Amino acid sequence: MRTIEAIGAASCIAGNRFGCCGGPRMLRHSGIVGALARKHGLLLNWQQVLEPHTETDKETALRALFHNLSQQVQTLVRQQRPFVFMGGDHACAMGVWGGVLSAIRQRQNLGLIWIDAHMDSHTFATSGSGNIHGMPLAALLGQADPRLANIYGQHPFLDPSRLVLIGVRSYEKAEQQLLKHLGVQVYDMARIRRSGGLGVVLRRVLNSMRSRCHHYGITIDLDGIDPRDAPGVGVPVVGGLSGAVLSRTLKGLGSDPALVGLEISEFNPLRDKNHRTEQLVEELVGSIYGDRWR
Repeated sequence: MRTIEAIGAASCIAGNRFGCCGGPRMLRHSGIVGALARKHGLLLNWQQVLEPHTETDKETALRALFHNLSQQVQTLVRQQRPFVFMGGDHACAMGVWGGVLSAIRQRQNLGLIWIDAHMDSHTFATSGSGNIHGMPLAALLGQADPRLANIYGQHPFLDPSRLVLIGVRSYEKAEQQLLKHLGVQVYDMARIRRSGGLGVVLRRVLNSMRSRCHHYGITIDLDGIDPRDAPGVGVPVVGGLSGAVLSRTLKGLGSDPALVGLEISEFNPLRDKNHRTEQLVEELVGSIYGDRWR
């Protein structure tokens, strides 16, 4: 049986939809642990489920949470121990991938596949809502305004030429302009269809990552997947990716030593229907890391 390190962050304070803070706790204690062992030969070794300090202001609490999360991730990456991170809202990506960047030092060594319905590239200067879960990519790319930069901390920045967004279908003009200016590759749903479908696109992106980057990671905001397959999210957007195709295309990827980790965010058990989203998380983690697919 294969063992993978698991970390969680029970935080939803970066958005305006409550419930996703319960996702990591539920996934840690639900039947998913037994299902992964029984069906996929995979044991999740849970490190800790971090929580923000609610007695302080939101931005201070998030900065501290991301710092603690970064420290955990850095330790795992330096020890060459692959991880699964379970969020919480997607703002936690600042701590997760900021930690990976700090561990490997040279930013050109890291590629990142960002699966999401949204671009998550706002700053406080461009966001109408001020929701920080819509800002992690701007911070990771070094495009933060001073308030957001303070939350992100002193982590290195991601090379935009080594970032690919997949599944995008809901965004604002300011985000689109920023990513276009930086030369970030974006596969929205229309481009995915024109390019031959999700399986074709993912295989192409993965081949590029392997040839150009020493390490790469995958972050999955569950709202990138169609709500029919993943209803348990805070901001569902119709017309998304197929959960089955995503799971099938990523099968066995965990045997690649260049894959440093996987992030799955925004699972809201209060909005799930018939455990469909919970079961999809199990299938994704098991397909990628399970011993039976190695």
